[in-house]
Amino acid sequence: MVEVMIAIAILMIAVAGATASQVSFNRLAATSAETSSGMADLQACMERVLLEAPDDLPIAGSLYEAGISIVAFEGLHLNGERIRATYPDYAGGTVPDPLEIILTLSFQDHQGRQRIMRLASMKTR
Repeated sequence: MVEVMIAIAILMIAVAGATASQVSFNRLAATSAETSSGMADLQACMERVLLEAPDDLPIAGSLYEAGISIVAFEGLHLNGERIRATYPDYAGGTVPDPLEIILTLSFQDHQGRQRIMRLASMKTR
């Protein structure tokens, strides 16, 4: 009887370990999928931004105005997804050449944590 109880205890420990491994794997897989989706959205947005003329990008009222969420990419694939453009070398007036562009993606992941990803590029005339 004692041997059966010991065998059952060992089996329960093995099953608990396998279950914990499976839960960790599922969390890592979800995080990886969210990261891939977020990077794909950032790249698609950057491709659109790079198609615009440099003088039309940072100005107020444009689709890609600095610090304003880009409407076409709000809530696209991720929970609370927002992409904002910033132009570090631009402070109003003449648009620099080259123009540095930084896109920042923010969203909530599957565990409710706030995540931020960035993608940078340069646009020349």
